[in-house]
Amino acid sequence: MGYKPLNMFTAKTDELKKLIREHPDYPIIVVCNSDVVADENGWWYAPEISFKTGVILDCEQDINDEKVYIDEDDFEEDIRYMLEDREDLEDVSDEEFDRAVEEEMKKYEPYWKKVIAIYADV
Repeated sequence: MGYKPLNMFTAKTDELKKLIREHPDYPIIVVCNSDVVADENGWWYAPEISFKTGVILDCEQDINDEKVYIDEDDFEEDIRYMLEDREDLEDVSDEEFDRAVEEEMKKYEPYWKKVIAIYADV
């Protein structure tokens, strides 16, 4: 089964790159909506920010559609959890189960995108 790429990062990334080119001396800050921090005070400045390269799964997926995956190990763990409930895998050896996990992971390989991540803590 093929998964539909979301390509949801390109436009926002292009917008950020343009702003950085236009204003290279401006500091970069992260401001979080109050919904992110479960408060009703509008917007929060995120004073604790860090930047690093990483990956994100950029496609529709049926492992946990409420989760954004930024870690392949976390994704594999959720695949293992999902596959444990499959009847056709109940009585297989550990090696066969590992192969099933690997096969499921391979379906998503093309959709892991390298990113520059901004981590925020308020």
